[in-house]
Amino acid sequence: MQRTSADGVTVLWQAAPAPGPLSAVLSFGTGLRDETAPTLGAAHLVEALVTTHLGRRPHEFTSSVEEEATHFVVKGTPDEVTGFLHTVCSALRDLPVRYMEHATRLLGLHPPRTCDQRGAEPLSARYGPHGLGLVLHHEPDMYARLTPEAVRTHAAAHFTRGNAVLALDGPPPAGLTLPLPDGPRPDRTAPRPRAGVPGTWQHRLVDTVSLLLTSRAHEPAAVAACHVLGQRVEHLTHDTRGISDGVTLHRFLRDRLTLDRVLVLRPAAGHADEAAGILWNETLNLARRGPTRQELDAFTEHARAELRCHDGHCGHDRWMSLRRALESEHFGIPFHDPATLLAQHAAVTPQDVADHLQRALTDAVLVVPPQVFPRPATPRGTPLPNSTCWRVHGEHPGTRHASGTRFRKNPLRRLITPRDESGEYLLTPWGLVVRDGNRDEHDIRFDGIALMRREGPGRVVLTGCGCDLHIHPDHVARGERLIAALDAAVPAHLVHTDD
Repeated sequence: MQRTSADGVTVLWQAAPAPGPLSAVLSFGTGLRDETAPTLGAAHLVEALVTTHLGRRPHEFTSSVEEEATHFVVKGTPDEVTGFLHTVCSALRDLPVRYMEHATRLLGLHPPRTCDQRGAEPLSARYGPHGLGLVLHHEPDMYARLTPEAVRTHAAAHFTRGNAVLALDGPPPAGLTLPLPDGPRPDRTAPRPRAGVPGTWQHRLVDTVSLLLTSRAHEPAAVAACHVLGQRVEHLTHDTRGISDGVTLHRFLRDRLTLDRVLVLRPAAGHADEAAGILWNETLNLARRGPTRQELDAFTEHARAELRCHDGHCGHDRWMSLRRALESEHFGIPFHDPATLLAQHAAVTPQDVADHLQRALTDAVLVVPPQVFPRPATPRGTPLPNSTCWRVHGEHPGTRHASGTRFRKNPLRRLITPRDESGEYLLTPWGLVVRDGNRDEHDIRFDGIALMRREGPGRVVLTGCGCDLHIHPDHVARGERLIAALDAAVPAHLVHTDD
């Protein structure tokens, strides 16, 4: 890759031009993980405003918002590419918020998918409603909550020349201009895992079984470990027993040094316990003994096909080559050409894989559906702790709470509601304790609330663990006092009123 700059923006380009039209990617080092609960959807709305402003064009172009980055991609003649890029930059400099209603309506009709949502639950379990943990909470109705001022503020902070990189598969065309607004690359801090979650298993409201493993950003042994583990688990659960679909692997950049990798499978009804046991036990087995030579050879052949390496020569996919260069520039991840990557993958040993997994298991997170109770063990043979945010009655020591006001179901609802569907709240100085009809408990700490939505007289609270809890005054006696206390405790900037 060659380097130059245009209007203060770093420009990367391939020395050997590819045949055919010129391809270019204007990329910004910002994505879903840079939003907050109140600004959910801001990056997608910025993208939609720009593409609406672009209108229809005679050449190919597209755009995408991912967890870590936002891309505007174009393919065409040099003049078409320069015209497209100039228009994108000008729109970001003066955001066309006059299209807000149109863009919001389209996003509600055709919500963009940034990743397979199956990979998002362990992120929510690990980080709560912050950073990567927010991936799970993107919904079609979130765009309508954003104001023009909120979207402008988000664009001004993240879509700047200091946070932009342009990559091309040929020399920069003459007359290239990138009139982006001034601004530095934002300081991106790594999301902090929730206390007590790393190295545990957890219930979530899902129909999948998933495992989150952490690795260094460039660690060939981690790539090999996840590939071999996925193959083993898919063979046992799908090919042999027929109790799940195939295993999928999802990759998320936590920071420039660290990746979170998530393996996911969807078990058939009644087989989640078995699938969770296979996933966890195969991870332990691989950590203890490492893969076989045959498994590593199969991994190398998989890498060879993916990198398009044959007879000592490596081809390349234009987009993947540009993407790796952009990732390196945005986040400081070392850039390696396909031949170097293949050599590194081929050099992985069984002990490398075992050593990686032994480290990764210390803060792994296993996520299973409700009513599934696996018995995972740590590598030392002790039970893996459970970090589920609901405390199951009878399966935990009695919890002492500060004195507070108890809100029980109102008398009429107690008469007409089955016992297992009733519940109550305890209002304390630090928050609420929700107790359901089975006497299971969930804490809502006021200082951990990420967002509260007003839905008529009721409230929907996004808690510090990533759960959405609905509170309605009609469900309990003196419910209006409960809602008033909640309103008084949550800062105004974290409150949204649904229209």
